[in-house]
Amino acid sequence: MMKTAQEFIQNSFSPVIATLCSSKVENIVGKNNLTLPELLQPFTTVDWEGQIREPGGGICTIKNFDLVIRDVNWKPLPPTEARRQLNNAVLHNYDEKTVPINIEGHTIEIPQATPWFDAWRETYLEVQFPSDHEFTKHFLACIIVATTLDDNIIDVYNALNQQYAQLQNVTPPKLPKWFNAAVLKSYLLLHDSSAVPKEKAIMTFENVKHNFGATNCFMLSINSKHAADPKLQTDFWTRYLRRSRELTNESLAGSLQVPSFDSQVTFSPANVTTPDEKLITATTSTNLEGVHPLTTTDNDVYDNANSLEPCSFSGSSESVNVTGKSLDSLSEIHGAALNANDIDAIKSFLHEYASKALIPQLEKQIAQLTEVVANKKGVSRSLLSATKRWFTTGKSGAATVNNTVIYSTDCAELQLRRLGDLWFLCGQWQRAFDAYHTAKREFYADSAWLCYAGALEMAAISAFMAGEANRKTYGYMEESIITYLNTCRMIQYAVRATLLSVPCLINAGMYGEAAKQLIRMTSEDSDLRSAMLLEQAALCFLKGPSNKIMSRKYAFHMVLAGHRFSKAGQKKHAYRCYKQAYQVYSGSGWRLSTDHVQFALGRLAGALRSPESAASWLAAPLAPHSPQPAAQQDAFLREFMLAHQQWVETSDEYKEHLPVLPVPLLSSEETAVLCVGPAPLSSPGRTPATSLSLPPQADTSIDDPYWHKLEETLLQVAQGSIPMIFKPTIDLYTQKTDSNPIVPKGEPIQISITLYNPLKISLLLKEIELLWQFTPNVEETDTSKEEVLNNEPLLATGQVLESNVIHGQKIQSFLLDGDCKKTLNFTVIPLKIGELIIQGLAFRLINAAEGKQNENNVKVLGKLNLRGSDSNFSDKLLQIKVISQAPCLQMTLSETGADVISGEILTVDVEFRNVGPVPMSKLYVAVSHPECMSVVSTDDSVDDFKALYDDKYRPPPDFSDERAARAESRARAAARRVTLVSAHGVAASTARASLLLRPHARAPRLYLLAYYETGQGARAYRLLRHVFRFHPTETVEIMTTPRRGLGHSGDRVLENMNLSVEIKNICNEKYDNITLEVLEASLLSRQWKLTQLTTAIDSENTLISRERAHLILKSARILEDISEGQVEYSCLKIAKYHPESKDDINKPPYSKFVTDDTPSLFDIVDTSDKEERGGLIRSMFVLRWKAHNKKTGRAAIGQHCLWLHCFGKTLSREREKVPIEALSVHLGEVDTRIDLHETKGKTENNDVVVFRLEHSSYIDHDFKVNKLCMIPVEINIVNCYGVPVKVFIDMSRQQNKDSYGELGWAGALSNGLDVGSKDLGLNVTLKKFETRCLQVRALCASPGTYLVGSAFSVSTMLSAETRATTRFPNSASLLVVKQVV
Repeated sequence: MMKTAQEFIQNSFSPVIATLCSSKVENIVGKNNLTLPELLQPFTTVDWEGQIREPGGGICTIKNFDLVIRDVNWKPLPPTEARRQLNNAVLHNYDEKTVPINIEGHTIEIPQATPWFDAWRETYLEVQFPSDHEFTKHFLACIIVATTLDDNIIDVYNALNQQYAQLQNVTPPKLPKWFNAAVLKSYLLLHDSSAVPKEKAIMTFENVKHNFGATNCFMLSINSKHAADPKLQTDFWTRYLRRSRELTNESLAGSLQVPSFDSQVTFSPANVTTPDEKLITATTSTNLEGVHPLTTTDNDVYDNANSLEPCSFSGSSESVNVTGKSLDSLSEIHGAALNANDIDAIKSFLHEYASKALIPQLEKQIAQLTEVVANKKGVSRSLLSATKRWFTTGKSGAATVNNTVIYSTDCAELQLRRLGDLWFLCGQWQRAFDAYHTAKREFYADSAWLCYAGALEMAAISAFMAGEANRKTYGYMEESIITYLNTCRMIQYAVRATLLSVPCLINAGMYGEAAKQLIRMTSEDSDLRSAMLLEQAALCFLKGPSNKIMSRKYAFHMVLAGHRFSKAGQKKHAYRCYKQAYQVYSGSGWRLSTDHVQFALGRLAGALRSPESAASWLAAPLAPHSPQPAAQQDAFLREFMLAHQQWVETSDEYKEHLPVLPVPLLSSEETAVLCVGPAPLSSPGRTPATSLSLPPQADTSIDDPYWHKLEETLLQVAQGSIPMIFKPTIDLYTQKTDSNPIVPKGEPIQISITLYNPLKISLLLKEIELLWQFTPNVEETDTSKEEVLNNEPLLATGQVLESNVIHGQKIQSFLLDGDCKKTLNFTVIPLKIGELIIQGLAFRLINAAEGKQNENNVKVLGKLNLRGSDSNFSDKLLQIKVISQAPCLQMTLSETGADVISGEILTVDVEFRNVGPVPMSKLYVAVSHPECMSVVSTDDSVDDFKALYDDKYRPPPDFSDERAARAESRARAAARRVTLVSAHGVAASTARASLLLRPHARAPRLYLLAYYETGQGARAYRLLRHVFRFHPTETVEIMTTPRRGLGHSGDRVLENMNLSVEIKNICNEKYDNITLEVLEASLLSRQWKLTQLTTAIDSENTLISRERAHLILKSARILEDISEGQVEYSCLKIAKYHPESKDDINKPPYSKFVTDDTPSLFDIVDTSDKEERGGLIRSMFVLRWKAHNKKTGRAAIGQHCLWLHCFGKTLSREREKVPIEALSVHLGEVDTRIDLHETKGKTENNDVVVFRLEHSSYIDHDFKVNKLCMIPVEINIVNCYGVPVKVFIDMSRQQNKDSYGELGWAGALSNGLDVGSKDLGLNVTLKKFETRCLQVRALCASPGTYLVGSAFSVSTMLSAETRATTRFPNSASLLVVKQVV
């Protein structure tokens, strides 16, 4: 039960009674394993009210009178034993009970009570040497004790009286110390009821009373217990026995060396030394300003401050056998010869002694001292004292060590102090305060600083006990402590005053002042004392000042207290303090502080033989994002490994399991599993399929959509349709796939694990291997029960694993640099069917930084959990399903360089090999870009351009059902991308195919996906992927402008087309030195064919960077009927003698790349396909070229394609140019907006008909002779479409009348197309592609300049719903008519 401040102070100041015993007293009392003072002490609290009469006549009541009984030869313990007692008081009063408190929403546990501090404080006050400047610890009375066993009792008492008289006259610094010369002397006759008859005892007692007075003599009977009497229910003496049984009274007395001094000597600090303190010299370091005393010596670092060795201390004076044996008195039996009557007799004796002897003596002493003080008040008892008052200022701030005044033992000032002490011992607080207050003024005037400080101390305590405490009285205590500390240099009294002051301040709610006083008394001379005071200061910060919780100061001072506890050897208390501080630092973000506390907790837990807690605490500072320097992290890791090793060696838990190590960490999001079978053997000039690899490449997510679409395409061809619920096949499993890997038996599983080292130092991992658990399939009858299905127990015991279930890989060494990530790749081969679960990673951890200096470093065996380590990620990735054997295909390709020219043609040899034990079937290959990739066979010698026909010319099927139309279109698109390589493939068989590539800048990545069927239900088919990654260089740019014209062929006027082609070398000469040659121009069409080449360049048409070449290619319309499915080609050899221009466009590899606009895999299937099937040209222009890189010496053949759709546009491979109007004088072109297949208003810039006017440009006519001039005009009109068309040329309107003359017309004219039309012109019906020549006459009545045809308006009608009218704004020919002179 905690004491109040009043109870603590009252119990600290009790009257001290001496006992002087004969030799036989010890024999009687020794039967109870006690001494006489020990026998009486538990019953010295007299629970009654006594009265004394004060000198003024008033009555004072004394309550709860408590006595302290000691042997007259009692001496304080020697320093070593006193330190042992202080340490044991702290050690044996350890208590872990806590109570929760809430600090800013955060609950922490604080000690419910501090019994160790109470015990230490009580012991500290008990072991102090009695001083001559105060009298509360001096003997106030003496009880002379003899026994009924003594033969001549009177002679015994007389001998004891002589001994008492000698003790009264000892030199003052020696013990015992008496309150004054007239102390109470009483006589006690101790009767042993078990040895002496009661009648003899009574007769002896009567004799004693007759000789020494009845009021001063007492008798006590003990040892009355009989065999039938029960034992005492309570051991009353245990808590009062504080001496060590290891030392006898003789050794205790002999061990104390006290120098002798003259009786008039001043109270020097060297005369009064408590065992808890070292001798304080003038250079003693104390903390006067409240600065916290952290040790700063070189050895006071993490490695030494909280040493794991329990006996390694910091040299504190209190670190003596700190673990301490429990006191013998705790196991001894006391009071064995006593019964309840004896206990009552003891209580009765003490009550009678206090009421009949002690209280009257106190009353008498008070009266005498009051009279002495009254008579001598104000009179100096010393010449030196009087001189001091007259000639000095008497300030206490002077830093003197010795007092400047000498007091005799009976001087008025000390008598006044004695009076105050008597009033205080009697509990008369106000009267004591008055006496102390008067005395402190006298001592101050005499500069008797030690006495002055003591008077201030007692005055402040008296005011508090009287309930009259205020700021001024608290100031008395503050001044007393400062005087003890600075002026007197007696830290032991300053500590005592602080211990008495703090409860008073706390009682008044002055927590800040209390904490300040406690912190001030910490110093380097006593670790235990500093620890106790710092802990109490920390608790004060939880309550103030001003009821404000200061959690950070609480935690900081708890850390300081733990540090000092550790240096004092109190590891349990140090651990407790650090743990309480950690509650505040945890989650605060103060990483450096948190790391320090966790590290200290780990070291202390190891010292307390708790290796599990030690490893846990020491692992915490190894967490990521630590600001600690590398050297400190190295110390953290080293200590963790030592503690962890100790824990594993002493724990039975890790006989079958491996412990989890805090470093390195797992980067869960980067874990991957690859199930693609064994890699092919390396071969010069060939490369394996490289689409999937470990660790996964950063751009894998970019490739996935292509693989999924290609897989759908393959299923469309191989199985006829795509499943309604399509799930793409996965071979590379990551956290994003969220599915269980599937692997056939006997095939390797590649597992990629990324480790992260959060420390700034390197980690060395040895003997790394996967931890797995295998559950065999119930159908596997050949699996024996003895096979190992979990390899962790074997690794934990260090056994070698040899299993026919799983074949694993072990990595011998792996260096993980500081603050970096590295990836480990493992290969596991399952040999049975079942479920394989990858549970973790086993390894031996070595501190690489330490290993460079010491080869015999610590190796810690542990593991890293791969499953369940991160709740944000799934564990399906590591749950692998092993199925029965399946075919396994390997694909190798001839090597190709990544640096290519956009549009160049490459040939790649592809080899497929089935390395599985079972046959496969239906080997298909799909490509992502058919315009850039093509799989060819030996039979493909000549191409009929079926793919081009399907894309551009085949009429779209007419489906009434939209779903059927989409399905048919999807099937056509799939067939374009998929090629059957082999229908069957037995085990170990091979198949080859040639793959043509034409990479360009718009498709730098080309995807190749192989599909083959396994014949198994668990995995019906498998896939094999490869990605071509190119870096195409744009070198060739082609621009083509198709222009329409009419030309004569014999006597016929036919439509023709002129292609204006511009070829430009656009390579960057700064980085590349590429030359370009044009080899061949081809036209693929069902309507046009090339007929003539016009060029200004010769056969050596080499273009360097930024040079251009211009070609004019003439073509004529194909009038013959071409069968369905056929596309005609025509070629013009530009470099006729070049070997690469020998083959025509219809032969591979050139025939495979005659289109550039294949729809993407991700385009929605369009069932109409009508837009691309219109137009007047509808031809594919192909240009073959050769490029030579002079830097690398590499030559490349390539070709570019352009789809020609309509006239008048400049077309480029990359973009469309703006239309160019370049019409000849004799060519009239109209701008119609007719689309043969669009009836809902969709138009294109194409011409339905074209015509040309033929007439004389200059006419000489004599208008005087003939008023009307008639000019013959021929109109050649051509139907450009392959369907009949009705044409009406409206010649009735006139434009530009103001600028030009007006013409009239004569000839076979008719009305317009509509019924009732009054328009006048030519009406003609043309068959498909028909040419017609019409004869008309133009009429003019005066000379001038005329535009023939400027008023023409052409109307065309393909059907009743399709009609268009086009005017000719700037396309008429000029006619000049002159008057003949």
